Amino acid sequence: MNFDTYFRAASYAMITIAMLTLVLAGGLHIVLATVFAAVLVLAWKIEGTKWQFSERVGLVVVLLSIPLFFVDWHFQSTFGTPRERLGVNALAHLIVFLSAVKLLQVKSDRDWVFLYLISFFEVLLAAGLSFSPLFLATLTLYVFFGLLTISAFEIRKAGRVIDVAETRLLVAPDAKLFRRFAAGIRTGNSAVRRLPLLAGALLILIFVLALPLFLIAPRAGSAALSRGGPGLNNFIGFSENVSLGEIGTLKSNNEVVMRVRIEGQRSPEKLRWRGVALDEFTGRGWRKSGVARDPEPKTTERGFFQLGTTSSLHLLTTQTVFLEPIESPVLFALPRPIAIQGDFQFLKLDAEGSIRSRRAPLDRIKYKALSDTSEPEPNILRRDDGRDPQTFARYLFLPRSIDVRIIDLADTIVTNHRARSRYDVAKAIETEL
Repeated sequence: MNFDTYFRAASYAMITIAMLTLVLAGGLHIVLATVFAAVLVLAWKIEGTKWQFSERVGLVVVLLSIPLFFVDWHFQSTFGTPRERLGVNALAHLIVFLSAVKLLQVKSDRDWVFLYLISFFEVLLAAGLSFSPLFLATLTLYVFFGLLTISAFEIRKAGRVIDVAETRLLVAPDAKLFRRFAAGIRTGNSAVRRLPLLAGALLILIFVLALPLFLIAPRAGSAALSRGGPGLNNFIGFSENVSLGEIGTLKSNNEVVMRVRIEGQRSPEKLRWRGVALDEFTGRGWRKSGVARDPEPKTTERGFFQLGTTSSLHLLTTQTVFLEPIESPVLFALPRPIAIQGDFQFLKLDAEGSIRSRRAPLDRIKYKALSDTSEPEPNILRRDDGRDPQTFARYLFLPRSIDVRIIDLADTIVTNHRARSRYDVAKAIETEL
């Protein structure tokens, strides 16, 4: 393999891995990835022939593609793509299109640099969509071939500007060592053999220098690499069984679980987000009953899931949730959720208002939740002495082995708060807990 072929092979490998990284992160559809792979093969075949675009034609196509970004955006919104995915998909399509155009044209050094930058933006976009072990593997390959490519690019560029000069030889021209060295220079075999070793050594050096910084520097969302270890799943406690005495352990970790942007009239200090609700007491802990364990599937209309109704739209509180990677299907929302909008294939709502969906355990997700957070006035609730629905009977179930101190504690709380109505009893116990 001569040096020019080696340079092109390294460059094409770098561009291919960047596209593969974007596909694995869910930023590019497999059909478009297949088309781009065909363009890569075609570009390799016509490299250096008359069939390549001229730089002027390539520039015109690139300029004409900018309006296509907005056309693509509108096209996707028409066909029901979730709103939070519109910009990501359109940007991924634009980047891949620009890369395809540059591959098919006659390439100067400036065009190669443009292709390298596009590949970097593809990896950067993939990093925002997913951070999984698979992404880490493709990132390592990208860095390796990136080092190969940049080294070859600089050697190729320098070889065109350095003048050939005569010099005195310390080895006779007819010596075997000289002939071998000269042959290596002519064919580029010396650089072809050594550059992969150099790139591998630089990659190892980068990881050795970066690993201490990664371990020392503070960061958010670190549970992405802790699957099966001390990650977010181990301290949130969202399961169908919770034993008493674990609350202190759950609260001792300050990892960020989610960030929420609120649009509405409610004060953020008074809001509580619901994840999982447990309705059956075993005497030593809480779990979901058989009734609550049977969720109701909800259908979607362009990424919009309606979960309930409300009497007045102005009472709705809109929450945009940015949820960190957790190994749980739970989605969070303020009670009472009316609708969820996000890139989900399905949603399930159980009898306690808990929402679940299938999601990749190592991906951050973003969705909107609309909740009716209105509450009746306390005076109205105090006058409510009607009979509870039959479905509430499971809330009154007590195990045979219940500790009598629990009953005594409840009676003491009610007496100390002088609670008379059912509402006052509930508020008294809530205040104590």
